[in-house]
Amino acid sequence: MKNRLGAEKSPYLLAHSEDPVDWFPWGIEALELARKENRPIFLSLGFSACHWCHVIHRESFLDPEIAGLLNRSFVPVKVDRQERPDLDAVFMFFCTAMTGGGGWPLTAILSPEGLPIFVGTYFPPRSTARMPGLLEILEEVSNRWPKEKEELATRSSLFIEKRLPEVYSNVAPVPAGEALDAAFKTFLRTRDSRHGGFGMAPKFPLHGNILFLLGYSSLFPESEALGMAVHQLEAMRLGGIFDHLGYGFYRYSVDRQWRVPHFEKMLGDNALSALLYHEAGLASSRPALGRVSKEVLAYLRRDMRRDDGGYCASEDADSGGEEGLFYTWTPGEITRVLGEEEAARFCRVFNVSEEGNFERGRSVLWREAGGNRDGEALGLDPALEMDCRLLLEARSGRKRPARDDSALAEWNGLLLAALARLGTEDPESLAEAKALWAFCRERLFREDGRLLRVVYADGTAGHKACLDDHAALLWGVAELYGATREREVLEAGKSLSNQMENLFGREGQEGFDFLPSDSELFPIRIRRAEDGGLPSGNGMAAYGMARFYRFTGDKGWKEKAQSIYRGFPSEIARLPGAFASLLAGMAEIERVDTLGTA
Repeated sequence: MKNRLGAEKSPYLLAHSEDPVDWFPWGIEALELARKENRPIFLSLGFSACHWCHVIHRESFLDPEIAGLLNRSFVPVKVDRQERPDLDAVFMFFCTAMTGGGGWPLTAILSPEGLPIFVGTYFPPRSTARMPGLLEILEEVSNRWPKEKEELATRSSLFIEKRLPEVYSNVAPVPAGEALDAAFKTFLRTRDSRHGGFGMAPKFPLHGNILFLLGYSSLFPESEALGMAVHQLEAMRLGGIFDHLGYGFYRYSVDRQWRVPHFEKMLGDNALSALLYHEAGLASSRPALGRVSKEVLAYLRRDMRRDDGGYCASEDADSGGEEGLFYTWTPGEITRVLGEEEAARFCRVFNVSEEGNFERGRSVLWREAGGNRDGEALGLDPALEMDCRLLLEARSGRKRPARDDSALAEWNGLLLAALARLGTEDPESLAEAKALWAFCRERLFREDGRLLRVVYADGTAGHKACLDDHAALLWGVAELYGATREREVLEAGKSLSNQMENLFGREGQEGFDFLPSDSELFPIRIRRAEDGGLPSGNGMAAYGMARFYRFTGDKGWKEKAQSIYRGFPSEIARLPGAFASLLAGMAEIERVDTLGTA
């Protein structure tokens, strides 16, 4: 029997439509019921490709005892962060503010007014020596609620008032040149000089950092910036974070060496990877590095392109109920495909062993770093390339991970940027960029011109786009204009920019809010320019505007980008390395002013 999620279009919500939990989607019905019956709201927020979202689903939301308690004492609400980034941003703000950390699945208990009483991430179904159990948390809140509901709601309101972010600042902006140098020094200090990238484990690609390093190296070619970017990109391509058979990058590596990933594949990550490998290959004169872009695009064309021209959001980490089962191998499985002699060689090169380097004796494919300084260490000899093709064919017979067929404005905008950037040299990529822009133009905008967040598998579009959607698509349109010089594309960029200013700008304040002015009323503002796993909306907006400045020479675009930079003076002064994509936009402007338009 389906619950209320059965009428939704999100693949993530539909996957929960037959849970014993009587889920509501976020909306008026759930909020009014909570107020009418004075029940707290149980909010579970996740997304299709999230491994731990699948775990909590199996462990807790299919558990009859937990489901019964949720249905009796709470109003259970399920949210897909892919279609509702506004809700994700608001409640993730609360999670990080209240606990010091965040992640998915996000688990929250709210007052009937929608204010947080309790926030966390993954919890096991029942308490362990290390973690409280979801059942025990729910029991405690349900027992305390009838007598302490007013106190709990008041405490939540006071917390919100205390945590409201500062809006205005009297701090003078650091000159952009000084901020660029300070950020680069931060990256020099925090880089992993052995394995590439930044920090220890888990290790994310942090595409904004690479975008910054490439921009900085164009201004200061004698610096180490290009070498740092190339080191990380080569290590990722050789590591287990890359799918050596089907191509494309997984979300992140759980270890410092880039060897063992979480296996979800996201369109946004791969779009940015395609762009950055192309640029790094050109900047370093290493064709093998640039060819990785073609590999990534081959994966996206084969496995992620929709029939209507848009691109799907993601592929799950799990298949058959196990993480990474689709992508990992045992020596025996490889021998059955390649034969003993060739399998032994393949296993040596790709580090497949009897004991395995992953779980249950299975191995992730990865290769040792090192080799020629010309970048050809990324290549394989013809025999190994044939082995990879044979294993890919064999892998295609396995049960595939589920795919989220939703086309997100943000991530399709990033892919538009990548295809258009490659399209300056490759006619096929340019044709694909034009086709993708046609999809975005025809499917992602309402009749009144308002950009929407998502186009579902059935072709219908929904949910008002947030800042990151506008900014990524603006960047994509800027790159398309650079490749085509078509006036229609330039006018589309101007229209998007104006819409951003109307929806996300505030009078007397520079920079953009994340939530649009025509959205639901939330108890807090979200305003950020620091990068996360992907570049920030303010960073992408500034970079896209800087690219328009490069292609047009119109100083209006330059002023728009610099205005965003001026909107975050104290934050950039305190932690410049966190604003890599925004500073990449400033580097682009500096490059144009130094070298001229292109």
